[in-house]
Parts: sequence; structure tokens; C-alpha cells
Amino acid sequence: MNWLLLRGLAREQRHWYEFRDLFAARMGSDSVVLVDLAGAGSERTTLPRPSVPWLARDVVRRVPALAEPRAADRWSVVGLSLGGMLALELCTMYPLQIEAAVIVNSSSRLTSARARLRPDAALRLARAACIRDPVQRELAILGLTSALPDAERLLYARRAAEFARDAPASRWAVALQLLAAGRFRPPARARLHARLAFVCSRHDGLVNPRCTRDLAARFGAACEEHPWAGHDLPLDDPAWLCDHIARFAARDQPGTLRDHAAASA
Repeated sequence: MNWLLLRGLAREQRHWYEFRDLFAARMGSDSVVLVDLAGAGSERTTLPRPSVPWLARDVVRRVPALAEPRAADRWSVVGLSLGGMLALELCTMYPLQIEAAVIVNSSSRLTSARARLRPDAALRLARAACIRDPVQRELAILGLTSALPDAERLLYARRAAEFARDAPASRWAVALQLLAAGRFRPPARARLHARLAFVCSRHDGLVNPRCTRDLAARFGAACEEHPWAGHDLPLDDPAWLCDHIARFAARDQPGTLRDHAAASA
């Protein structure tokens, strides 16, 4: 099984930190692919369009295997926040290639704008963007997205500051990503045949966990809730999330589009 990991707004693949290696070991897979969204990290010079479908197609441009309908190259996607929106979009674009998706702390226009980005969080993000010192700026962001102790947040803020110095995202690119997220409407349930799992964090200070629960209800799926983590669940408790995904991946998979196709062949 191939796994694709997609981060969220203005974050790049290095922000997965230890999760990537822990996840690969837990899943017993050497094929864990990390891709930056347009406007971030290695793709910081690519100006995104304010559209989740466009962002999803841009990911496929750099991972063409996602579009190749070969049974040996099945894919599953783990998407955090904006990455979760892209994961759902990819499932509708490539129903024969993508078998499953895990959506973490994501949102859509099913839920009110005030829930999708808490008003106080929006104000604090705007203030953080104006902080010149990169470590202090990242500390302000982690204060919104992480429930780790202060000392641990400082360590990660220093690492994230290095990422920002090395590959700074433009404010215009971040604004376009934010607009894409704000415009996202989930696909119709009938159009999506992949197996889905939804996970939210009870103490998400950025996005109301109701947003993920609304998405889960849309697709008739359960939504697992982490009891103490913040928005960046892969950072706060990577082992818990890996275990949850491993249990989901190990379940029987009857009723998928691929199963129906094989039965009728």
C-alpha cells in the first residue's frame, strides 16, 4: 500500500516532524510519500489558485502514480486540515486508485465560517503574521495549533523557524490557500467510494471539532475524538494517530468500488 501525507495551510512536509518515520514503521510501509502544497515548502514559488480541486490536481502533477489505474499501486491518503480537503477531492478524482482516506481536523462549508476558523484564532493568526522574529512567530502559531507543554513548543518553534528561513511562504500564497479552504464544499456522498476515517481533536483551538464531525456525518462515517490534542494532532500525539490509522487500515474492506469491479469481472 502506498500512503500520501498532505499537510495544511502554509505548512510543508518537514512539519510532519517525527510522524512520518513513526507512521512508516507502524504501517510496515516503505512507500510513504510527502508532498508540499502549491505555495509552501518546495513549491513556495508556485502561486496556488484559490481552489481545492486545483490544488489536488497540482499534487497529482507531482505524484503521477496517483492517476495510474494499476491494481498493484493502490493508494491511501492522510490529510490534515486543508490537506484533508484535498484528500476528499482526490478520492472523487481517482476512485479506482485511492482506496482510503483519513481526514484529520478538517472542515468544509457544511459548517459555519465562525466554527471553521474561530474568530479569536483568526485575530491571533493575523497578529502572528506580523511578528518579525521567526521563533516568536512560530511560538504564536503553535500556541494556537498545539497542546504540547511550553518547553516542547519552544523546541518545535525553533525547528519551524529554520524551515521558514529556508523556504518562506509568501503572504499572498497563504491568502490564496486560505481562500481555497474557505470555498471548499465536500463532494456528494454518492461520488465518493473510498473508505473514510475522520479524526478530530477535542481541544482544537483553531477549528471547531464540529467541522470534522459534520464531514463525517456527510459520508455516514464515525469520527474519533482525541481527548487533549490541539489542531496539529500529528505533532501533539503522533503515536495515537498512527495507532488509529493502523486499526482503520487493518479492517476488512468490503463494498468498495474496486471490490465491486473485481466481483463483476
